[in-house]
Amino acid sequence: SRDQSTASRNRFRTWSSSSLTVPDEQDSMDCAPHLGPLHEEASDTEQIDGSDLAIVLSRFDIGPVERISDFKKGSRRAPKVVIRTREGEFILKRRAAGRDDLDRVEFAHAVQRRLAEHRFPVAGLVTSTEGETLVRHEGRIYELFRFIHGTRFDKSNRSAAEAGRVLAHMHDLLTDFPREMAPRTGGFHDPEKVAGAMNMLGTALTKNETADDLIGMDDTLGYLQEQYADAAKRIDGLEYASLPMWIVHGDWHPGNLLYQDMDIIAVLDFDSLHLARRITDVANGALQLSMRMGDPDRVDEWPDTLRGQTIRSLVQAYDQFATEPLMASERTMIPDFMVEAMIVESVIPIARTGMFGTVKGSTFLRMIERKLRWLMTRRERVIEVIQPPSSDEDSFN
Repeated sequence: SRDQSTASRNRFRTWSSSSLTVPDEQDSMDCAPHLGPLHEEASDTEQIDGSDLAIVLSRFDIGPVERISDFKKGSRRAPKVVIRTREGEFILKRRAAGRDDLDRVEFAHAVQRRLAEHRFPVAGLVTSTEGETLVRHEGRIYELFRFIHGTRFDKSNRSAAEAGRVLAHMHDLLTDFPREMAPRTGGFHDPEKVAGAMNMLGTALTKNETADDLIGMDDTLGYLQEQYADAAKRIDGLEYASLPMWIVHGDWHPGNLLYQDMDIIAVLDFDSLHLARRITDVANGALQLSMRMGDPDRVDEWPDTLRGQTIRSLVQAYDQFATEPLMASERTMIPDFMVEAMIVESVIPIARTGMFGTVKGSTFLRMIERKLRWLMTRRERVIEVIQPPSSDEDSFN
């Protein structure tokens, strides 16, 4: 109910201000593509042409169109345009090929309707004149959403904690949701898939780079392979396979969260919804929000570090507000899942094209190696500081 939602938010503000005693950390906004399942190569860029746009929009009753503009953010294979009419602003999206299976889209829409019924912050789906929340045109699927104006993740502890709280709330709201149509994917805990991609990396890299570019790359690849195998072994040793399955967002990263005054007002992009263990969502969110990046043309200058306080803030807030707090084994898995996610989301696209977007594959993989070396020396520290908050917090070193 509205009263319960307000009480929960007030409780969160009280908890946040009293238990996170370290100062918020600010730095320049990231302008690089995120590590995530919707990362695509620049060559895959698609657009919605004028005739398709006119036909699809004619099936929505949104009033006369006053302005249309391209929306460049997000997956390049899921093109979007912003529509302004007398009824307001909307964003039209064409589902990326491979993520446009009708059952998958209908499941995602059903989930968003459930969340909206509970006042969870989603961008509202617009219903067509046929009474559906999707339009099929020439074999492709289109969705229309209300356009939400908000601000990006500001890298503060308070905003990271809000991301953890909202993720916990989403998981809770979906615990009893029908799962028959939920996609089942391997996620990033998939040693066989990673081994196959690692075997393809050498060939993929040599297509785009010189022998001088690749000096020392065998050592980098060996380190990544070793770290993934060790992380997977530790996760399996904690009886990961016995954990219950949840409906997870699958792409919990800053670009899919819109804020206003440090409150999340919209969670975006439910294309990656699937059935998995919830700890994968928590760990991926901790990684994505804590990544220190920088100029995408100077990846070799990105910092080695992650934002440790971001990891702690997100995980502790999730634990505080989840109906079922994280188990000790789940918390112990988090740094290893961060290792897996960092490797998978880098290796898979590079194995396919030799590049990470427009960045040389070798350059990107060396950066990942540096971040992994930083994280692995602090693995035990991460596990220590993400325990449920106590009265005497210290800084993350």
